[in-house]
Amino acid sequence: MSDTTGSGDVYTMAEAARLKGVSYHTVSRAVRRGKLSATRLGRMALIASEDLREWRPMRERAPRKYRRREPNPEATPALLDLASSDRVELASRLASLYEALFAAATEAPRDEFFGLLADRLAGALGLRRVSIRVLDDAGQGTVRVATYGPPLTTLPDETSLDDSPLLNEVSRPLKAVVEDWSKRSIPKGRTVNVNSLLIAPIRSGDRFAGVIVADRNGEPFHLNQGELDLAQAMANVAALALDCARWPQAA
Repeated sequence: MSDTTGSGDVYTMAEAARLKGVSYHTVSRAVRRGKLSATRLGRMALIASEDLREWRPMRERAPRKYRRREPNPEATPALLDLASSDRVELASRLASLYEALFAAATEAPRDEFFGLLADRLAGALGLRRVSIRVLDDAGQGTVRVATYGPPLTTLPDETSLDDSPLLNEVSRPLKAVVEDWSKRSIPKGRTVNVNSLLIAPIRSGDRFAGVIVADRNGEPFHLNQGELDLAQAMANVAALALDCARWPQAA
């Protein structure tokens, strides 16, 4: 690999293959086996120039047609600076949001969609427990449609509206917030070791449809405004999916 690559440059696996004169599959296999470090952004793997420079692929094991391939020093680095962790983090969160939007737009099955939403929200914000609860179609009860990690409450999956926490004002903030749950008057036995709690309301216009709640397994935590915005964006995608599910019934 040419030493002219700039420090801080990153390359896709395809460009890395051109630079090293090997096949794409050789690079992909090295990344999967941990022999070549890569940073994941959604489904994309980006390789830092320093790691690529130090990697020595074993050409003698490559298919014959690749053994004489010459490295290409003209490969163009991806337009991303991995030295900026903020940019990488932002890109990762946007990838999670895009994946949720895609699932909603393609009308994925309810359990699959909400399970994906809980999983991606947990991964993006470092959450250990997530629960998503929505109003049922009749508006008389609530249903827990997805969880991630251990339970946050002792409530059953389905509850009457009177027994549901969705009636509480604290469950219906205007937008996503992290509440100090230890200072709230919550009936004993309802929650399981909850101190700080992320609450993101699911709304369709003025209609309240449900809530996403999450924490870090009882540890106190705070989220910055960008992280709260992401949580609310995920809740908005949930509202979109619920609306899409109701459209055929209204037609």
